Amino acid sequence: MNLIRAAFWFALFIASTFCFLVIFEHGFSNFSDNAKKEADFLKMVFKLSDKKKAAPPAK
Repeated sequence: MNLIRAAFWFALFIASTFCFLVIFEHGFSNFSDNAKKEADFLKMVFKLSDKKKAAPPAK
């Protein structure tokens, strides 16, 4: 039961942090479009970090 509660609070923390980032960087107007932009940016950042790890070192 503690694991479920901890997972719920962690998910709530991540969601509220994301909402705060969207509001802080883009403002209150047009929240849904700005949230999509921010989510796309985060996807791009994490995909780039995976490609850097997978790429062989340059000689």
